[in-house]
Amino acid sequence: MPESKKLTALTVEELKIKQKKFKGFTSVLSIITLVLLIGSIYFAIQNKNYNLFVLLGGSSFALLLCAVILKQVEAEISVRDLK
Repeated sequence: MPESKKLTALTVEELKIKQKKFKGFTSVLSIITLVLLIGSIYFAIQNKNYNLFVLLGGSSFALLLCAVILKQVEAEISVRDLK
């Protein structure tokens, strides 16, 4: 994983900044995914059109990527705190 190699080269302060940034991204994407889920269910029932679920899948994938990167950053921070 090239991302983990990049994380080992960063300082603790840079890791904490990156952690804060990805926590924000994850929070925003979670809210967007929830709103899209509610909206797509409403419009699917009302119009019997299920094409909006593509948007939900795209935002869910972005949420998953941000969550994985956040987990890697937090793991690297915890490893450095143990030393």
